[in-house]
Amino acid sequence: MFEFGDLRFRPVEREDLELLHTWENDFEVIMYSRNMPMNFVSMPQIEKRYEEWLKDEKEFHFIIELKSSKEAIGIARLEQEFWGNVKTAEVGTYIGKKELWDKGLGKQITVALLEMAFNQLNMERCSASSVEYNQRAHKVLEECGFKKVGVIRQSAFVNGRFWDRYYFDILKLEYLSVRMELLKKTLGEKLDEYLNKHCAIKEG
Repeated sequence: MFEFGDLRFRPVEREDLELLHTWENDFEVIMYSRNMPMNFVSMPQIEKRYEEWLKDEKEFHFIIELKSSKEAIGIARLEQEFWGNVKTAEVGTYIGKKELWDKGLGKQITVALLEMAFNQLNMERCSASSVEYNQRAHKVLEECGFKKVGVIRQSAFVNGRFWDRYYFDILKLEYLSVRMELLKKTLGEKLDEYLNKHCAIKEG
């Protein structure tokens, strides 16, 4: 379990699958998280995916909860990869509770994933991707220090037209250079408490 600001990240448990089933069949949620809104998922498919997650030690799947209420609000993923001996973490997330969109939680989730990747797993870079129309996700990634590094043209087809897919990344040294500023903005008065618990990297 990993706590960051207002949020708690815990492993996905079998009792969460019904909630995931609801989110994974919400047209709007999946349109923004996976750009395949017609990809409806059955409970057996969710259960099969969960069993695959349990076997994969390089991939972390988290339920994101509000610490204050323990209410599950979304899911996050951190997948460890090794490209040419460079340790890379691919990160992704979505908030299933749509009433919490545009509340600043996406940035808090993204910084938390970067903290896990760089401060706990010693990754050397992080990557993320998002479809062209998801401007909210692009803004969050760039505010967290990611740089847009590539485009796969017309690789998604949603709502009657083709869209590009954008790729972003951030190197560890780049993150460290903005880390304290990001932590101050996302944690506020909870910064000192967090640093006391996770003090392996104190300087940025």
